[in-house]
Amino acid sequence: MDFSKRLHELREDSDLKQIKLAQKLHLKPSVVSKYENGKVQPSIDTLIKLSEIFSVSVDYLFGLSDIKNPYTAETFMPKEVNLILRFRRLSDDQQIRIDERINTILAL
Repeated sequence: MDFSKRLHELREDSDLKQIKLAQKLHLKPSVVSKYENGKVQPSIDTLIKLSEIFSVSVDYLFGLSDIKNPYTAETFMPKEVNLILRFRRLSDDQQIRIDERINTILAL
């Protein structure tokens, strides 16, 4: 499925009118219409906003994946979620050291 069809489907499934989506994106409704008709492509910033509005990945928006959001807590085991949350609390230097240790272990 291409971007224009996927966007239309997401908007309809969310019961959003083009005008409401345009307001959320700070665009004119005609621009949303052009996206859905495949006449223009959105900017990277707009793609990011769309992915946030619909809680989907950019890959899903482009039809490269059928998984709406592979990064939700539901796709991880509780232990994995806990590790991610703890990792995020580390400083940048600590994250680099952890990454290096993981790479060392995996290279064994």
